[in-house]
Amino acid sequence: MFPRVILKGTMIKKSQQKKRTSPSNYKERLFVLDTQELKYSERRTGKKPMVKGCIKLNTIKCAETVFSDVPIPCNYKYPFQVFHDNHYLYIFAPDNDCRQRWVRALKEGKQLEHQGTRYVVIAVG
Repeated sequence: MFPRVILKGTMIKKSQQKKRTSPSNYKERLFVLDTQELKYSERRTGKKPMVKGCIKLNTIKCAETVFSDVPIPCNYKYPFQVFHDNHYLYIFAPDNDCRQRWVRALKEGKQLEHQGTRYVVIAVG
């Protein structure tokens, strides 16, 4: 069975800092959530996007809105986090509605994935 796309959009991803010496940076990525995984890709002019990361839904422990008192150093000011495989992925949405759609879709997709259901129905609009 082929996965079905639930949400798709451009947001900003913060580097995951898996190595202590790696710099903290922010990159624009195309995110795609389907019925099996969350993928993010680098857009390339005139070429197919290059997948930079893929997180299986069954490895996601939680997805939550983040509120911060410190200034956010990128143009998208609405962060949320995805905790998976003992790592936090910080994603910045362009507005609060977008952030809420993604967090809700990730939570609902996670719940249904645990129940063994492969299809998620989400009204986006």
